Amino acid sequence: MPDEIIRIRNASYAEYEEMLMRRDEYSKEAFLIQQKYIRTFGQLILDVFKLKIECIRKKKTIEYCQAFINRGESIDHDALRDFLKKEMEEYNARLDRMIRDHENAKDTQRITEADRLEIKRIYHRMVKKLHPDVNPLVKESHELGELWLKLTIAYKCNDLKSMKETEILINAYIDKNGPEYSEIEIPDIEDKIKEVKEETEKIKSTDPYQYKYLLEDPEAVELKKTELKNELKEYEDHSKELETILTGYAAKGVTFTWRMN
Repeated sequence: MPDEIIRIRNASYAEYEEMLMRRDEYSKEAFLIQQKYIRTFGQLILDVFKLKIECIRKKKTIEYCQAFINRGESIDHDALRDFLKKEMEEYNARLDRMIRDHENAKDTQRITEADRLEIKRIYHRMVKKLHPDVNPLVKESHELGELWLKLTIAYKCNDLKSMKETEILINAYIDKNGPEYSEIEIPDIEDKIKEVKEETEKIKSTDPYQYKYLLEDPEAVELKKTELKNELKEYEDHSKELETILTGYAAKGVTFTWRMN
C-alpha cells in the first residue's frame, strides 16, 4: 500500500508540474501574441486614443466654460487649468501606459527554434524546483522570490541569456541552503490540478490569446486597420467641431491654448 500511495503521489506531482508548464506556456504565448498585436496595430490605436482624449478635453472645457457663462461669472483660467489636469489625469496615465507598452513591444526578442526549446527546458527544470505553486518556501524567501520573478520575466521575453544566468543563481542558492527545497509536500494536489486546468482554458479562450486568430488572417488584419483609420477620421472631424465651438468662446474674449501631454 505505501508503494502504491507513493506512485500515485508521484504521478499527481508529475501531472501538476506538467499542467503548470502548459498553463505558463499558454500565458507566455498570450503575452507574445499581445506584443505582436501592439506592433501591428499599436500606432493606430495610439493615434485614435490621443485624438479621443483631445476631444474629451475640449468637451470638458466647453462644459466648464458654459456653466460659468450661464451663471454670468467670469472664467478663471488657472482654475480651468487645474480642473482639466484633474479630470484628464486618468486618461493621460492610460496614454502613458499605452506608449510604454508600444515601445516595449518593439523590443520583444525573436529567437531561433533551438533557443526556444532551450528556454523551455530551463523553465521546466526550474518549475520542478522553484515554482511558487510547487514550492511554498519560495514565498518565504525574498531572494528566491526575486530570482523567480527574474526568471519568469526572462521566460516571457525569450531572454535565453538571462534565463541561463538566473538558473545558475537559483541552483547556487538551493545548494547553499540545503535539501529541503527538493522535499516538498503539496496539499490538495488534485484540487490544484483542476484549478490550473481551468486557468489554462481561460487563457486560451480570452484575449489576448484570441488575437492570434485575427493576426493569422491577413484580410482580417487589413480590415482592423481600416476600422481604426475610420475611427481616427471620426475623432478628427469631431475635434474640429469642438474647436469651432471653442473658437466661439474665444470670440467672446476667452483664449484657449492646447498642448498634448
